[in-house]
Amino acid sequence: MCNLPSPILVYHGIPKERCHTIMSYKKVVLSGILIATAATLYPIPHSSAAAAPQAVEFKINEATYVNHTGKHALAAAPFILNGNAMVPVRALAESLGAEVSWNDKEHTATLSRGKVNLVQVTDRSSFAINGKGERIKLPESVQRVKGMLFVPARSLASLMGAKLEWENSERKVTISAEAENAVQVTYRFDQDQEGWKGGFADLPVDYEKDIYELQYSRELLPDQGNSSNYALMLQGHNRSDDLFMYLTRGVDGFEANKVYDVQLKFALYTSETGGMMGVGGAPGESVYVKAGILGKEPAAVPTPYAGGEYYRMNVDIGSQSQGGKDAKVLGNVIKPDSEKAGYQRVEFEYSAQVKADEHGRIYLLIGTDSGFEGMTTLYYDDIQVTASKIQS
Repeated sequence: MCNLPSPILVYHGIPKERCHTIMSYKKVVLSGILIATAATLYPIPHSSAAAAPQAVEFKINEATYVNHTGKHALAAAPFILNGNAMVPVRALAESLGAEVSWNDKEHTATLSRGKVNLVQVTDRSSFAINGKGERIKLPESVQRVKGMLFVPARSLASLMGAKLEWENSERKVTISAEAENAVQVTYRFDQDQEGWKGGFADLPVDYEKDIYELQYSRELLPDQGNSSNYALMLQGHNRSDDLFMYLTRGVDGFEANKVYDVQLKFALYTSETGGMMGVGGAPGESVYVKAGILGKEPAAVPTPYAGGEYYRMNVDIGSQSQGGKDAKVLGNVIKPDSEKAGYQRVEFEYSAQVKADEHGRIYLLIGTDSGFEGMTTLYYDDIQVTASKIQS
């Protein structure tokens, strides 16, 4: 662990004398809803029908798919494996304008556009290789069924820079190429903190460091046997009736002063169980997850309060269970299976319209607002941002 070098905000890294960065490889975004992908190894006959250009639709347990050229047959139907829907890669890749080549000796499929390799997947492997040559952990290993490779769809869609939607009522996966005016980026913390800052608010400016125990750092996820999956850790002991622990980052690549529809997705790892008692509130139910998408940089700033000075956010995040104008409540930090020990993954989504600033930048805010007067330790991973400009 690395102690916080300043009371409220850590910028792009941890001081070299306190920490070191370990080069690592790790997983790609785990399937949030039931979703996944894969690769066929031979041509597929064409028929007629209709989907949007540069898009493809699969239905679970139906041996067909639909793209802009029509409806096509599959030798094997997409299926669910341990909560991940698996669909064929060649159908997916070629529907999005990519080419697929097969190395029979290595049992490897390579997806490419022109001379640029996008993804490689290998039969029975639990890793994919991205365009930079990095090994990316998959939530399920590659499966081969009737000559077709099946790989988790959200993982492959993310690696190809595509948008994925899941319709639970129809058990349908739709994967589409992003529009030219779209921005998409994913932060997985394989190598470092990737420009994210960690901070704390709603505590006195002259707080006692020993009793608040504030920490922000990049750490291995606390799973047994984990040696490669890193995340951003926030920890703090609420001693002031309220404590806001947050992550923030500016994202470039937008057109200055233009309005965008932005979707934010992230994974939180928590060990808190439901139904527990605690001072001020429950350690799970009374720690509220909040998110904001903003046109100005959020920060904790000294503010006069109750005869002294407190660190308060310069944007409206609300208070504990109540959201504010600039940040909304998404849920709490209870883990999905309270009967199971250890940390578990919880996924959150938030969408908003935001106007990029004069530099073509927007700002992301993710955090927890705690009424529980005790220690909270959380890990954040797989933060994904997708944005499309609103046409005027």
